Order: sequence, then C-alpha cells, then structure tokens
Amino acid sequence: MPTIQAWQHIYSNVEKEQSPQGRGGFQTLFYSQGLTEAEVEEMEGHLLYFTSAIEPVKRLFFTISTGKSAVAQIVPISATDKYGRGGRYLAHSLIFAPADLARFEADPFRVFRQCTFVNTIDEALAEGDFAAGRIPPVSLDLSRQLAKEVEAAKKWSAAEHKNLALLALRANQQAAARNAITIVGQPGQIEDALEAAFLVVPLSRRTRCSFDTYFYRCNLVATYYWAIGLPEPPVSVKFAQVDAAARHIKGEMPGSPDSAYERWVLAVVEARKLDDIARYRDYALTVGEWLDGREYDLDQLGQASPDLITAVFKASPESVEAALHRQVAQKIPPELTRRAAEHIFAANSGIDLYRQLRQGFEVGELLDALYASYEAGNFQSPPRSELKALEKTLETTDHKMLRLFLAYWDSPKKALPEALKWSDEVDYRHFVETAGRLGLVDPLRLVVSGKGDPFLDIYRPQQTNNLPGLTEALIAADETVCLSRLNPLVFKQSRRNLNRLNKLIEDHPETPADFQQAVTKAIEALPPEGGLKGMLKSVWKRLPGQGE
Repeated sequence: MPTIQAWQHIYSNVEKEQSPQGRGGFQTLFYSQGLTEAEVEEMEGHLLYFTSAIEPVKRLFFTISTGKSAVAQIVPISATDKYGRGGRYLAHSLIFAPADLARFEADPFRVFRQCTFVNTIDEALAEGDFAAGRIPPVSLDLSRQLAKEVEAAKKWSAAEHKNLALLALRANQQAAARNAITIVGQPGQIEDALEAAFLVVPLSRRTRCSFDTYFYRCNLVATYYWAIGLPEPPVSVKFAQVDAAARHIKGEMPGSPDSAYERWVLAVVEARKLDDIARYRDYALTVGEWLDGREYDLDQLGQASPDLITAVFKASPESVEAALHRQVAQKIPPELTRRAAEHIFAANSGIDLYRQLRQGFEVGELLDALYASYEAGNFQSPPRSELKALEKTLETTDHKMLRLFLAYWDSPKKALPEALKWSDEVDYRHFVETAGRLGLVDPLRLVVSGKGDPFLDIYRPQQTNNLPGLTEALIAADETVCLSRLNPLVFKQSRRNLNRLNKLIEDHPETPADFQQAVTKAIEALPPEGGLKGMLKSVWKRLPGQGE
C-alpha cells in the first residue's frame, strides 16, 4: 500500500514561553497546513482529559463536520504548571481526508500501531515550527498486515460477539437516541473490544463508530461518541454495557437483525468464519443494501462473487422475498404479486434468484409463475379479487392456459366449454389431461366443437360405462364423425345402453352409417330378454310347425 498522508494537530497546556501564540494554558500548539482554524477549533472540543487514580493513555476516533476524521492519543502530564496546578495533558491527533481514510479501511487501530505519537511537550516543540505554529503532515504505511480485528474477535464467544456486532451496526440509531455503549475495563481490554466490534463494520459505516477509550468525567451531551471507555462500571447501566475483561454485554440489547447485511454477519459469526467478514464485508453490505432496496454501489455489486451472493441470500430469505415482492409488484396487480413472488422464491435459490432480480421480470414470466403456483395447488379456485386481477392482466398479456383455467373457475358449465372451443389443440389437450388427472370437472363437459378426436385420444372411452352419454356429447358438439371410433365398444354395452344408443340414432340420423350398423348388430346379438327360459321360448317359436 502506498504511504498515506495525515495532517497533524498538537494540543496541550503550556507556559507562555512555550506557546507559539505567546500565552499560557490549554491551546493548540501546532497544526498542519491544510487544516482550517474552524476545524482546529472543532477538534479542540473533543480533546478533553480528566485525571484519575490510574491516568491511562486515552485514544480517540471521531469525525468533524467537514468530513475529516481524527485518530488521536492523549497522555497525562504529571508536572504541574508554574502555579502548581495539575491536570495537564497533551493530545496528538492525526487527521485524514475521507479518501485517505478509505485507503486503510478507516481502521484507527492500524494508526495506533504504526504511528509514534508525541508524548511530551519537549517532543512537540521539537517537531513543530515554533515561529509559524505549524507542523508538517506525516506519512504512514497502514498496510492490511497491521489489522488485528480478526484476532480480537476470536477471543469472543459467538453469542456475545453477535450482540457486539449489532451494537456496532446500529451506531446511527444509537446516535439519534444519544445512547452510547459503555466499555469497562483496562485500556488494552477496551481497545480489544472496540477492535472486535470494528471487524463487522463496513468501510462506509466506520466513521459512525466514534469512540473515546477514557471518558472519565466527560459530558456525553456536549461531546457524543458511539462508544465510551471507563476504568470502572458506572453506578447504573443506561444503555448497553460491555465488560471488556469478561467479554460480556449487559443492559439494553440490540434485538434481532433487521437487514440482509446484519443477518449475513450473524450467520458468519455463528459459523466462526471471521476471516470472511474481514475479506468480504464491503461486498456483502453492497449485496445486502441492493437486496433491501437501499442505495448501493453498482460497480461493487458487479464484483461480488457468486458464493458471497449465495451466502447473503441464504442468510436473509426475508430480504430476498421482499426484493422479489417489490420487483413483481411493478409488473402485475398486488392481488397476484404475493403468489407469483412466493413461487419464484420457492422454485429458485442463490445465484439464480440474484440473476433474475438483476434482470427483472416480464409479465409473461410472472404469468408462467402464477400458472405453476396454481398447478402446485391442484388448481383450487383462488379468491374472487385474485380472479378479477388475473382477468385484467390477461387483457394486456395473454396466457392461454391461464385463460382456460380462468374460464373454469368462473363457470365450468358455460364459460369453460366456450373457451375450450376457441383454444388451439395443444392447449386443449393439456387442459383435458390436467382436468382428467385431477378430476376437476365432468369429462363430458370438455367435449366441444372441433375437438372430438383430441378428446377421444385423451379420454380413453374404454374406461367408461357411459357410452350413451359420450355419444350424446359428441352429437351435441357436432362431432358425429368421431362416433365411428366408438364402434369396437358398442358390442360391450349393456342392453340398456344399447337401447339408449339406438334412440340417439333414431333422433339423429346423421350419425355415421357404420356406427348405426354396429348398434343394430349389437342389439340383434343380444340374448332374448328373460334369461334361459326366454331363450328356449324364442328357439321353440322358430322350429318348423311352431308358430304364434
């Protein structure tokens, strides 16, 4: 990584002769050109230190109103001033422009490890230009090797780290409520806890996580930080309190995750794949923000790997379904949206869902999804509002099978036969096969004009005893020519059925001659009525010399 430039700022309590401004007391001694007086004054408001029995080194991370971020260290000065007053300290700050902060992932702990901070007034006077009150910028090599966030996080249990992670990711909400996390422990323990929290925070959100590791006697109302460190627990827990030594959190907990990124983080923490967070968090955030319908970086989204996308989708099915719902709702009425979105979600996963969401949906695709959903439910009739919405949608985008089933749901006795009549043969066959398999409707209602042969191909009349009913349906549909296909079945019919068929022939002489002949021959071949006694009587009558 190329070296990164940082402006410097030094603030302390000095004697008059040690001051570039020629006055004693607390003041800015030096600052780099590139910082404005207003920025320096704003920074001074953060650089507070009150002595206690332990007097630890204080470390700070905060952002000022112009967008520049400061990483600072404050050390106590034990010597009193010339009037014997104590409470003196020295603050050395490094200030980064937003672009430079991004170059080292806004990781303040790398700065603490790499930078040699000024600790005494003599050092400060040696570093600065006393006549001008200036100090040159400093160059830092803040490589990824200086990051220790994964090591810090590994010390935490998965359960406790998940709570810590959510507290870090909710920094904005906490700031709005002026709630700060209190971290109690030794200085090193406090910094370890902060670094473990920073692991899950993507670059774009890190400046929200301002902290002061030694907030003793400071005023949170005057100077707000996301997290404050204290050597001892406060009298009462006002918000979340972290025991840095025990790595345990008590007080107000952040609750359940409410975004795709948060769910991904918790899933990875639970799996203890902490290196994945450090490696992929920014890409995972982009995928999650896109999935949740928020602003996102399009270029970064395109760089996310299929495995990462799949992992984010798997961790947050709620967000995936919500994203599907939003996209589908742009194309079809709300009464149909839920059904189509749920089917697409159930039928796809991971990278396939991602590609579909990126490409968007055409109405025809969504109608296919609706049809598949109805099919999965055996074409049970949907609510009336859904039928009306479907009918309206089909006015602009046709779907032949949905149109047939819409007619079936609307009126199987009237609307359906008319729709089948005008359907093409492929759709007709599909509907008849489906209706027969599921037993949706009396098969004879499916006999319509122009579809006699396709119906008989599917219906397989050998399986029915109602040959007269079938014959009547074919005649009514003006499909009498198809009756010839029923000839082999005529001889298997009962006397009652043959009589019904004979009556139909008498009423409809246009029936094919071969069908009429088959019925006549079948009737002639019937045994006499009355069983064996009737048959003998019939034979006796036909003997020579016997008559009526």
